[in-house]
Amino acid sequence: MNKESDQVKHLLAEVVSWLFFPPLVSAVFFVFLIFKYSQDLSQGLGWLVVISPFILFVPMIFFAVSYKLGWITDLDMSKRDERPTFLFVFIFMLLVSSVILYWIKVPVSIFVYTFSGLVMTLATSIITLFWKISFHTAATTSVVTAITILGGWEFAYLFLLVLIIAWARVKLKKHTIWQVTGGAAVSFVTTIFVFYLFGMVL
Repeated sequence: MNKESDQVKHLLAEVVSWLFFPPLVSAVFFVFLIFKYSQDLSQGLGWLVVISPFILFVPMIFFAVSYKLGWITDLDMSKRDERPTFLFVFIFMLLVSSVILYWIKVPVSIFVYTFSGLVMTLATSIITLFWKISFHTAATTSVVTAITILGGWEFAYLFLLVLIIAWARVKLKKHTIWQVTGGAAVSFVTTIFVFYLFGMVL
């Protein structure tokens, strides 16, 4: 019975990890912001067409190619030394995306969220060179913090998702408790800091 229970928990942890795959979580919320703050559907689609190659397609394609060619051994990039190349590409694309969003004058909330993602990813990437910090908890914490800042404290309950993801990553032995906590903490601090710089506070 205990073995069956553990198998169920392991499967649940796998499902949670896939549902909250970092690039997916960030991309879904970005698309949501695009259409939330656009004046109409055509404007939102226009912004998305301009920015998608940089913030969505290039990172995803590079990730898929890296996996296919064996540059990374699994989709979690479990080996810390496999992370720098992909993260460099992702950070560069976030930088390009931030510049483009600023240039085409999207609403400040979209730009700030993207820029905060750049700062958060840069910070966690530097840390992962020395310590395997959790990008799963970092990405979701970034999104939930942004939702709470933009939408209000009534959305703070979404931070419970971070706890669920942390449990899943530890259950799968992908990270330690300190690594998932570190990912959440660094993301929370950097996201709040960037939004604060642009006059947006909790």
